Amino acid sequence: MKKIVSVIALACCIGLTAPVMGQAQTTAAPAAAAIPVKIGLVDMAEVFKKYNKFEDMRAALKAEMEIALAEAKKIAADAEKVKEELKLLKQGTPEYIKRESDLAQLSSDFEAKRKLANLNYQRKEADIFQSIYVDATAVVKLYAEHFKFTMVMRFNSAELDKADPTSVVNGLNKLVIYHRPQDDITEAVIDYLNRRYTPTTPATTGPQATRPTVPVRN
Repeated sequence: MKKIVSVIALACCIGLTAPVMGQAQTTAAPAAAAIPVKIGLVDMAEVFKKYNKFEDMRAALKAEMEIALAEAKKIAADAEKVKEELKLLKQGTPEYIKRESDLAQLSSDFEAKRKLANLNYQRKEADIFQSIYVDATAVVKLYAEHFKFTMVMRFNSAELDKADPTSVVNGLNKLVIYHRPQDDITEAVIDYLNRRYTPTTPATTGPQATRPTVPVRN
C-alpha cells in the first residue's frame, strides 16, 4: 500500500513540474528575428565591358601578341624566300638539298612559334578574366554587405532586339523577368571599380589597392 501511495505522489509531482519546465525552456529560447530578403542584380558582362582595367589588360596582351606574331611572320617571310630560291635550283644538287633542309627548319620554327604564341595568349587571357572576376565579385560583396543585400544574382540587362532572332531567344531565356531599377547594382559596381583602379605605368608594378568609400546608392 505504501508503494502505491509513493508512485501516485511521484506522478503528481511530475505532472505539476512538467508544464513549468516547458514554460521555462520556451522563455529561455526566443525565436530569432527574421531577416528580410533583399536581392540585388548585377550584369557581369556589362561590368567586364566597362571596367577600365579589363580594357587596359587586353590592350597590353594584344600588343604582346602582335610582337610574337611579328616574329612568326618574319620566319614565314624567310620561308617564302627559300621557296623562291628552290625554284631556281636543280633538284638533287647539294645546294638544293641544303636549302630544302633550311625550308623544313623554318617551317618547323614557324609552327612552333605560332603554337606557343596561341598558348600564351589563351593562358594570359584566362588570367585576365579571372583577375577581373575576382575584382568584381569582391566589390559586389562589399556593396551587398553595406546595403544589406541577402543575395546578389547575375542577370542580363540587354534589351531585346526584335530584328535579331538570337537576341529574342536569349531574352526569352532570361532568368530575371522583372526587377526594380534600384535592385540593379551594375553601374554602382562599375563606378567603384573604375574609381579604385589606377592604370599601370612604367614606374609602377600594378594597380593601387586603394579602398575608397562605398559607392553611394542612387
